[in-house]
Amino acid sequence: MQKELRKKIILKRKNFLPTLIIIFILATLLFALVYFTQPSGILVILFFILLFALLLFTFSLIFGNSRQGFITSTVLVIFMVLKVLGVGNILNFILLFGLGIIAEIYARFKNKN
Repeated sequence: MQKELRKKIILKRKNFLPTLIIIFILATLLFALVYFTQPSGILVILFFILLFALLLFTFSLIFGNSRQGFITSTVLVIFMVLKVLGVGNILNFILLFGLGIIAEIYARFKNKN
């Protein structure tokens, strides 16, 4: 009985060091992209991909839940894309924030059934 309980505890334990290393690498790549290159079409797409990955790992680590990290990073990156396109205002942010909350509630409701 004790061995099974110990195995469950070990499986639930999170290892944060690899995630921190990935976050550090992504932050370094993002900084290097911003600092050493000039903006162009393909680099803007690479910037948003790196930013999404960085936010995903960071918020997943903070929340302790990869689904919440995914929803939060998706909302923030979509809002930043809207800001680049010139239509990012407080109303769009509130709407995206509400959409993120609805997505989280739906995911929790779906997991219960």
